[in-house]
Amino acid sequence: MATLEHAGSVPRGLRRADESVRRLPVLAWIAGWWLAGRAVIVVTVLAVHRFGPSGWIRHVAHAHALGPLEAWDGRWYRMVADSGYLLVPGRQSDPAFFPLFPALLRAGHAVGLGYATAGLVIANVGFLGALVAFHALTHTLFGESMARRATAYLAVFPFGYAFSMMYPESIVLALIALATLFALRMHWGWAAGCAAAAALARPEGLFVALPLAVLAWQQRHALSPRARGLALGAVLAPVAAIGSFSLYLGTVLGDPMAWSQAQRAWGRAFSPFGVIHAFEGLGRAFTHDAWVARDVVAVVVYLVLLAAAARAGVTWPWLLSGLVIVVLPLFSGSFDSVGRFGLLAPAAFWGLAALGRDPRANRLILGLSLPLLAGAIVTLPLHFP
Repeated sequence: MATLEHAGSVPRGLRRADESVRRLPVLAWIAGWWLAGRAVIVVTVLAVHRFGPSGWIRHVAHAHALGPLEAWDGRWYRMVADSGYLLVPGRQSDPAFFPLFPALLRAGHAVGLGYATAGLVIANVGFLGALVAFHALTHTLFGESMARRATAYLAVFPFGYAFSMMYPESIVLALIALATLFALRMHWGWAAGCAAAAALARPEGLFVALPLAVLAWQQRHALSPRARGLALGAVLAPVAAIGSFSLYLGTVLGDPMAWSQAQRAWGRAFSPFGVIHAFEGLGRAFTHDAWVARDVVAVVVYLVLLAAAARAGVTWPWLLSGLVIVVLPLFSGSFDSVGRFGLLAPAAFWGLAALGRDPRANRLILGLSLPLLAGAIVTLPLHFP
């Protein structure tokens, strides 16, 4: 019997080994695009550090060669990792920054890395993982051709410099893709863990609940009662994660909505008329920091790409989650950072991949993306004018 069992297991082992071998060229191809995008970013950052006009560059960003990649929100994440949360009413303060990424920074620091080094390593290695997970998800939903185009475009997308900064976006994108992959394969416990972690890193992680809810409904007849409970748990996990963060802030700071209160000091206050205020305030925004034009352009680009995704047959949960991620921030009265937020809408990149079906369009998209990525990096550490 033992011999028969062993004999029966050999073909399965061989199939798994063969499948792993077939994956190697794909993984190498993904790593090549990851490296190409990161090389453009690093070379441009080094050029800005060496040749950039010092009168325009913030001291914190110009302190060393990769300083721009640690600037802006990276400073706040480092402060949370080092000292925890502190709410200063009426002033910019760190409860606006969700806890998963600072926890990862602290873990990196515990093994001997500086916070800045840990942040850049986690963000960039995390983006490689995100590309692998995104490719697998896109391949599962749309096939290999679509997966290759979408992954290449994501790797060199002009606003994707944020994936190399001391930001959590790469980790969140990886978790969103993994949560959905686990759900598609009916591993709902793992899906719940990834969905909860995504929401603990960025509030946009909440919206992975939409495709998870649809998948849970579609699989309901094939799942055992226990698995249905896990599926429901996965759908609710992002909400529960944000709720747990609020409970923590209530215990530590005495205000469970401290993360929302802290946003007000950045001029973000959600209201039904926020979109109107966002457009009305563009004149003042351009006067203060004309680089907000990047985010205005980003909103238009993401909406066009979501429309292309709809025409290509991307299902409504992904379209709706992408639309919410892009449009909801405008209800806070500001366009700021929408270029970065939209990176967490996979449907936008599926729309771009649909536009790139024609070989000439594919070459045009890739040919424009690389210089635009470099150009976006050039503006990153600059004051205006």
